Amino acid sequence: MSPLMQRTLEEGTERRKRLMALPYPEKVRIVEKMREAAAAARNVGRQRT
Repeated sequence: MSPLMQRTLEEGTERRKRLMALPYPEKVRIVEKMREAAAAARNVGRQRT
């Protein structure tokens, strides 16, 4: 495995561990922000058509 791929996999594992350690309300806040960003992206796509 290439060093870049190894580092990418390790960083993903570390990110998942950090997310698991967050309290539930913080996880909900993150999901809400992701939903808002997805809705904004959908709206941009609709404006172009």
